[in-house]
Parts: sequence; structure tokens; C-alpha cells
Amino acid sequence: MMKTRSATAWGLLLAALFVSPRSNAQFSTNALSAGIVVNRNAVPAEERGDSSNVWNYSVGNLSFLDPVYYLPAFLRNEALLKRYIRDRRFLQLRRMINDTVAVDIIFLRACDITDGDVSQALFVATLATFDHFRVGVKIPILGVLYFPLTFESDSVYKVRYAHLPRRVLPDSLGRRTNDRDKLQHFFGSAYLTYNLNSKEVARFLGDFIEWGEPLFIVGGEDDERDKYANRLGREFGMRLLEGEDVFPSDILWGK
Repeated sequence: MMKTRSATAWGLLLAALFVSPRSNAQFSTNALSAGIVVNRNAVPAEERGDSSNVWNYSVGNLSFLDPVYYLPAFLRNEALLKRYIRDRRFLQLRRMINDTVAVDIIFLRACDITDGDVSQALFVATLATFDHFRVGVKIPILGVLYFPLTFESDSVYKVRYAHLPRRVLPDSLGRRTNDRDKLQHFFGSAYLTYNLNSKEVARFLGDFIEWGEPLFIVGGEDDERDKYANRLGREFGMRLLEGEDVFPSDILWGK
């Protein structure tokens, strides 16, 4: 389960930090969540909570006693979304409604946490779906240095990793595949496209990172399926930019 390779995750994070987020677009999770039909009877009554939407369960309110409370906004939102994914209710939902809708729910929750800010929701979704614990970078003279991709402990990380949707691309549906790493490609590329207002610039950045992965990352490779996930993410970002009420699954599986 533990992995060290993810140049694209590392590269997309660095690229995203230098991209100015768009702050004028707001997203209503109420409008989108109407498109998700969840059988409430499939969830035990004591776990349904007070919300009419099972996906929108609470993972605890922040207080000044919680260390997460003092983090910068984007790290605080990332931590909250990771808590949501680690919750056993998310795993129950994923098993009940399949990975297709589970990816939609991650995005809905990101929008909910960021008060409908599309740019921040895409960024937080990227951070919260990293499937690697650390990355090994090849540095001349110094050799290989390892950098963390999450502030979670190893045991906490493993829980979140196990809960992430694993059938992400169309060719993985109905097969025993593990596409957990494709979520960071999808959301990261959507973030860059949305904020740069350009598929081409986002494509260049994604392809450049993929090209450099075998050169600078331990175990790295130029993966065509990573590029495919990047392309779908760019499409998602553009459709959001155009003001569409669109789910990730509308792009990933063409529903």
C-alpha cells in the first residue's frame, strides 16, 4: 500500500501554489447534490445524522482546542476533507453507491468545506486525494531526498488511502484495478485549467511533469493513463469555468 512515487502529485502541488486562484465563482452544493440519489435506508439510522443528504455528514466542529483550527485556510480545509474521507461512513457510502458517485461526493464535500469556492474546492480535493505518503527526489551530488506529501501519520494515511475510490478511469470500471493515483491528476489538472483559463497551458505543465518523472523521481515513469486523467481533468475545469453544474463523473464516465 505504501508508495513513494508521484512526481505529478508533487509537481501539480508546486504549480498550483504559484497559480492565483479565481475567487469570484461560487458553487451551490444543494443544486448538485440533488443529482445524487442515495438510499438512506441502506445506512443504519444511528449513522444518518440530521442532514437530508447522507453524504453531508459531520466529522466534528472545529474548536480552539483542535490543532487544525490554527492552520492556514487551505491546510485547514485539506485536513477537514481528509477527515471526511477517512470516516468509516465514507467507506460505507463508497461501497453502497460505487466509486463513480464517490468521486462526485468528494468534490461536493470540497465545495461545501470551501463555501462553494470552486477554485479552492479543486485545490483542496487535489491535496486530499494524494495517494502517496512521500516522494523520493533525485538531486545531483546529494543523492535521493524524500519529502512528505501529507502531514498524516503513517497509520492515519493508510486509512484514507484504503477509502479512496480506486476505479477512476473508464477502462477500470468492472475490473480489479487500482486507479487511486488518478484522482490527484484529475483534480490537479482541473484546478490549473480553471485558474489559468487555458487547457493548453495546463496540458503543457502536466506533460512536462510527466516527462521529468523518470528523470527526477525514484521509480518514476511517463504514464499514458496519467496523461489521460490529466486530459479529463482539463475538460472538467473548462466546463466549470463555463458555469456548468457538472459532476466529475460527467467527465470521467460520460454519464
